Amino acid sequence: MNWKKWIKYTAIFLFLLTSITLIWITREGKRMYGGLTEQVDYKKFKPQEGSFAIKNINILSSDGDSIISKQTVLIEKGLITAIDSTLNLSSKTKVIDGSGKYLIPGLIDTHVHLFQSPNDLLLYIANGVTEIRELIGEKRHLKWRKQIEDGRIGPKMFVASPRLGSFESMEGWFMSWSQGYLNIKNAKEARKTVKRLYDEGYNGIKIYSQLTKESYLAIIETANSLGMPVFGHIPWSLELNDVWTNGQSGIAHFEELMNALSREFSSNRNIGSFYGNEDDFLKFVEERCEDLANNLIQNDIAITSTLWLTESFAKQPFDIHQVLKDVELEYENPGISEWVSYIPQGLGWLPEVNRYKLPENQTVDERRRSKKYWETYAKGCQILARNLAKRGVTIMTGTDANLPPAVPGFSLHDELQSLHRSGMSPVQVLKSATRIPAERLKSNSGKISPGYIANLIILEKNPLENIANTKTINTVISKGQVFDRNLLDNILASIKDANNSSRKVNIDMFITK
Repeated sequence: MNWKKWIKYTAIFLFLLTSITLIWITREGKRMYGGLTEQVDYKKFKPQEGSFAIKNINILSSDGDSIISKQTVLIEKGLITAIDSTLNLSSKTKVIDGSGKYLIPGLIDTHVHLFQSPNDLLLYIANGVTEIRELIGEKRHLKWRKQIEDGRIGPKMFVASPRLGSFESMEGWFMSWSQGYLNIKNAKEARKTVKRLYDEGYNGIKIYSQLTKESYLAIIETANSLGMPVFGHIPWSLELNDVWTNGQSGIAHFEELMNALSREFSSNRNIGSFYGNEDDFLKFVEERCEDLANNLIQNDIAITSTLWLTESFAKQPFDIHQVLKDVELEYENPGISEWVSYIPQGLGWLPEVNRYKLPENQTVDERRRSKKYWETYAKGCQILARNLAKRGVTIMTGTDANLPPAVPGFSLHDELQSLHRSGMSPVQVLKSATRIPAERLKSNSGKISPGYIANLIILEKNPLENIANTKTINTVISKGQVFDRNLLDNILASIKDANNSSRKVNIDMFITK
């Protein structure tokens, strides 16, 4: 064989090898983000529709502060049209008996990640979550949003843009290809990108930690001119004063404030720098709360909680088996939970691939220090939750769903309990999951009042007596469609079956229920 043929066949071989590798990597990526898990046929579920009345039900008052007993709630064309204890109903009106039960607005999760699995849309409805805010938006999510508006079963969707960050060229290409980041290098690119995202139909702009100050300011200015809210992380290039004064509408976690305070606490700006000074640091956090609250309120900046996830950081690296037993792992998309071992720090849940797994070569002392650090970190976030709520900061519940161990839908109920343990009252907690985010998202929901969308949950027990009672779901009403307990159980069973048929790793050891 002459050298020309050798080069030709070598080139063909390398082309085929590269093509096969890219196809395999793309397929593996789709599986890891849940896209290859069997999809449940949502059309087989038939909720009750039309006009109906919930009779003799105890309802959460329109201000969210108390329970009003034995009311009748009339629902027509997907809206609440009347509430009274003595409504005269037509003999043709369908009636749901609410005797001894409690009616609250549908719950709202303002920090979720759907990735590539539409099954999650059903999980939210099955858990009484009737609205969500997707914080790493993709065009597929815009498509699902439109389908839900046209009648597909699922929560109302607020879809934020992909994450905007600033990276060097090669890193930016890789982050875009592997994780969907939009790499913003300067103010000109920032303005152009925000305008494009607005035209594509995204509801807001998600900013990330690596963003430069120049790009950040241009994003804020352009988004504000278009009426688009900007929320997300506090970029590392900024001081808190930059956040207060430039128009960012929301911060995506309590821990973003924690990280900023940690940098303030130490001159070397190392996020982990409070180790060894935990008591002093927590005192510092407590002292800073009043100023933080004043600035957040004066500048109308909302905080999304994700407190329960933050608390798990001190548990997952040290007792992951128990953590997985404590959540509804069977409903988590197996592509995400199984991940792959050759991509570290991904989204993996299981012990071998867990996102928060510690390096295997850590010493006993290093593990002890790590545990102490994360326990302090969680305590700091709890201090923020308690103090900011007490001072009237706008707090909205969010879970970071699909990050381990936040199972879509289920984890919002865990979040409510974490917020209550931090010091928020059941009334405050419920408001943070209903009327407050509804108002923030400009959604005509979140209250039980005439003229509001009929996004509601019928509970067996009073959530103002025990916030854990939000889990006692009897019926979910989404846009006036009624999902009774039997239908909700069928939805959950179908999702479990789809997951099991797609599963590669046995999880029986984690299933305790």
